[in-house]
Amino acid sequence: MSRGNISLAALLWFVIAFLVLYPLSILVVESFKIAETGGWGIGNYLEFFQDTYYLKCFWNTLLLSTMVLVTTTVFGVPLAYILARYRHRGKTVFTALILLPIVLPAFAGVFAFIIFFGKYGTANLLLMDTGLFEKPINFIYGLHGLVFIQSLHMLPFIVLGLSAGFTNIDPSFEEAAEVEGASGFRRFFTVTLPLCTPSYLAGAVLVFLWPFTDWLTPLILGQVDFLPSVSYINISYHFTDMHRKYMGIVAVVVSSIVCISLFLFARWWVEKKKYTGLSKGTTSEGRVIEPSVWVKSGAYMYMIFIAILVLLIPIVLGLSAFSRRWVFEAFPTYWTLENFRLILLESPGLIKNSFLFSGIALVFGIVFGLPVAYLIVRTRVPGKDALDFVITLMLAFPGIAIGVSYLLAFWKGIPLAHYWIIMPLALFARRLPYFLRMAHSSYLQLDPSLEEASEVSGAGKIRTFFLISLPLLLKGVLVGVVMFFIMAFQEISTAVFLYKGGWETLPIGIYLNWHRGMEFGIAAAMAFLMIVITFILLLIISRIGGGVLKAAWGAGEQ
Repeated sequence: MSRGNISLAALLWFVIAFLVLYPLSILVVESFKIAETGGWGIGNYLEFFQDTYYLKCFWNTLLLSTMVLVTTTVFGVPLAYILARYRHRGKTVFTALILLPIVLPAFAGVFAFIIFFGKYGTANLLLMDTGLFEKPINFIYGLHGLVFIQSLHMLPFIVLGLSAGFTNIDPSFEEAAEVEGASGFRRFFTVTLPLCTPSYLAGAVLVFLWPFTDWLTPLILGQVDFLPSVSYINISYHFTDMHRKYMGIVAVVVSSIVCISLFLFARWWVEKKKYTGLSKGTTSEGRVIEPSVWVKSGAYMYMIFIAILVLLIPIVLGLSAFSRRWVFEAFPTYWTLENFRLILLESPGLIKNSFLFSGIALVFGIVFGLPVAYLIVRTRVPGKDALDFVITLMLAFPGIAIGVSYLLAFWKGIPLAHYWIIMPLALFARRLPYFLRMAHSSYLQLDPSLEEASEVSGAGKIRTFFLISLPLLLKGVLVGVVMFFIMAFQEISTAVFLYKGGWETLPIGIYLNWHRGMEFGIAAAMAFLMIVITFILLLIISRIGGGVLKAAWGAGEQ
């Protein structure tokens, strides 16, 4: 154990303590402050759990999480099975389309579906024009619409994990079950699905936690009785009612505790059992099943159905972006480039800030993430597992918790929130796990003997890293770079609490245009611009290699 590794670990822990542990501890401490007396106590928590409205919001959020998880599971399991087991044309295209929502802003889908499925949206107008219905159908407003939109957004997490899990199962296990007389469904539920438990839980936890973090989608749909939305509203109005501010902070802390508890429970559940077996292994493609003509046709129809729902988002936003008069019409009839002119000429700062803040956050992520990955995989420094755990735990923290904690911690005393650097710092803390998982998985795939040979030949650790390790890690690092940038680029739940005039990003610009009741064409043009940028970056990821993504987010070695 070298002194250099210990010094590196100390430096990395200092960064985590300053940018993660310190602000989150301030958030927890602030939740005990009593607005009326200025003292401290558990009064806010007692009021929260005794107030029928806050309890209603809590149970509504829990119900929403359960419904979203059930929906994504019901639709995601067969989809993952089709993609993993059936050999069919267009598999790569279908996979890319189905995974597209994971990198699209959640609120972009809300706007698109309001235009298409709203009270006087395209679907209702077409149905009424045909004479099938006299009054519009409520497709989107209400709990059912919220479940639909959030489920579609989180569906890739289930599909990505399970697809990797199905592929990695040794075919001999399933073949043995079939020899013993197990039918297709019985074999699937007794052998295949249980072996994929770690892969399923890896995505299911993130799906279940999403309603505890997403405050914007319910607000857009007029559904405010959920913990994240109530937290945002209460904290946003703190300048008129300090009591509401502290109750909002309590709601944020309660949401965070629920998220962390579920995250830890899922981790414990996976680690308490073994899902490996002595076998001959499997090919990279896994077991391939040749279905009947009817099953194959049904699989194609199912994939096309999901793909159409996903494609509605960029298509509808694209049509809106090039139109200014899409009102009470099934399709726009007036086309213009005015929306883009307004963005590029009158609001260029939104684009500049998005690239600037995300780019700086990315630099922080690379400079910090690569040493952390090295420390975790290549050294035995005490506390390295705890460091990995704390950073990974950031996946479970709601974005609203990061934003509010930064506002509380860095407004006074350490006034970083007065300067624009707070934006990339918050994005760095919020999205760091995405880069770390990629770098970590790449280090695991790198043979240590190559680095040892370099050091034996006289090269120091730094020279070895740049001449040997980094070139071999480049593929995974580039995927991590692009993934980190995409997630930072679309971040709003954290940034909305920290921005000042002139610091607005594209996601914040979209939200402000909707919130101020301005023409939707401008917001749609911003969202469409984000989708184009994101899609280009997504193509880069798929070009570099999707296997790195599966290695990072699948049920790997803990």
